[in-house]
Amino acid sequence: MKVEFITKEMPDGEVEVTVAAAEKNQQVARVINALSELEKSSPEVLSFKTEEGIQLIKIKDIIYIDVSENDLLIYTKQELMVTKGRLSKVLERIKNTNFVQVSKHAAVNINHLDRLENSFSGSMLAKLSQGNETMVSRRYVKKLIEHLGV
Repeated sequence: MKVEFITKEMPDGEVEVTVAAAEKNQQVARVINALSELEKSSPEVLSFKTEEGIQLIKIKDIIYIDVSENDLLIYTKQELMVTKGRLSKVLERIKNTNFVQVSKHAAVNINHLDRLENSFSGSMLAKLSQGNETMVSRRYVKKLIEHLGV
């Protein structure tokens, strides 16, 4: 990949990005996606209501998020936080491409993904930092592997 900066007269605060390639392929799509995601500012901290009050969590510390019955479980480097809510709503609030949904009930932070192991029926086991693990359902395996660039 070649990266080049060109000075051009532009209105203050505007940036123009052009992606050039012989054809639109997976690498081009990833670059365009990454640039599009930069436009959306991702928060560094999220707040959640818990039984004790309102708790703040640094997004980079979240290992994975899981849903169990009516509870939303947020596994961080420091603790397990239990709150209420929907996985889809939390992922919308995070606005971070490092979080990938791996099943109907779970999403992982790929910065904390150590490895993937084959499991039964096409699913995989995600081994995460600090001994955490969760299943990647067969339906989400392809998306995760593409996201990892494998």
